[in-house]
Amino acid sequence: MLRFLNICQRAPGQAIDISSLNNIKPIQPIRLCSTKPEKVETFASLFRSCKFTQMGDPVGKVVVGKIYHIVEEDLYIDLGLKFPCVCQKPRDSRERFTRGSEVLVRINSLELSQRFLGYDQDLTLLEADGHLIGLKK
Repeated sequence: MLRFLNICQRAPGQAIDISSLNNIKPIQPIRLCSTKPEKVETFASLFRSCKFTQMGDPVGKVVVGKIYHIVEEDLYIDLGLKFPCVCQKPRDSRERFTRGSEVLVRINSLELSQRFLGYDQDLTLLEADGHLIGLKK
């Protein structure tokens, strides 16, 4: 290290002895993380261990969702799926269903889509179909 500093601190115009550069030892890298390399998982193993994949067909299953928006009597519930689920507030205890509350929802369909009169393709409503069971306790 001293040789390197001596070379860098030379006077302007002073020649460098190239033979001294051959004797410089390479610096060993410092490990900032653990010495054991982390286990690298493949996409297939990550996909198999995913909770969504392990759940299988979600139709008919009860899942926990979070109310993220309320418009009059409609609750917009995030289920962690492609689309949110829109359910109506129950007639009793409406004041308990507030934004941020966790609720139980039975999934009927992951995507509401239907072929309407005059169309050749299905048209999606960009929401999931579910039945609100109640608040998560």
